[in-house]
Amino acid sequence: MNAGAVDILVIISLIIFYGLLAGRSLLLSGKGIKVWVIGKSTKSFFETVLENILFPALALWSVFVILVALHISMPAAISNCAVSPDRLRYAGVTLAYIGLAIFVSALISFGKSWRIGIDEDNSNELVTTGMFRFSRNPVFLFMDLYFIGIALIYPNIVLALFAVCAGIGIHLQIVREEKFLLNKFGEKYAEYKKQTRRYI
Repeated sequence: MNAGAVDILVIISLIIFYGLLAGRSLLLSGKGIKVWVIGKSTKSFFETVLENILFPALALWSVFVILVALHISMPAAISNCAVSPDRLRYAGVTLAYIGLAIFVSALISFGKSWRIGIDEDNSNELVTTGMFRFSRNPVFLFMDLYFIGIALIYPNIVLALFAVCAGIGIHLQIVREEKFLLNKFGEKYAEYKKQTRRYI
C-alpha cells in the first residue's frame, strides 16, 4: 500500500467517524433524546475547560489531518512529518480502523443510552453487554486508538502532542464518569468494575 492509498484511507476514516457521530446524534435526537449534554455536569473550572475544549480541539485536529493527508503546504515547524516506515503506516491504519470498529460496536451496544458528556438527569440503565463486556469505555478506547493511529501514519509534533494530550484528557474524563456511575448505580457498577477492565 503506497502513501497515497494511506492518505485516502485516513480521509475515509474521518468521514466514517463524523458520519457515525452525526448520524447517531440525529437518530436519537429525532426520538426526543438529548444526546449533547457535554459541559452540563461540570463541577469545577478545570472540568468545564476539559469538556468544552473537546470539540474545538477535535475540529482543529481534523482540519490539520486533512491538510497533511492532502499534502497542502503549511509552516514546516508544525507540518514536517518524519518519513513513516511502511510498517508504521500500516500499524497506524490498522489501529485507526480497529478503533472505528470498536466505535461502531459501542454505538450498537449503547442503544438509546449514548450521550456526549455526563447526563445527570437521565435514568438509563447501566450498559454492560456487547462491546461493554470487554471494555468499560469502548468509545474512549476508540479515540485513543484512532489518535495514536493517525500519529503513527503522520509522525509530526502536532499530531504526537495531540495524541498525548487527548490520552490524558480522555483518562481524566473516564475517572470523572466512573465516579458518577458509582454514585448512580452503586454496587452494580462496583461489581461491573471488578469484572471488566477500564480500557480492554
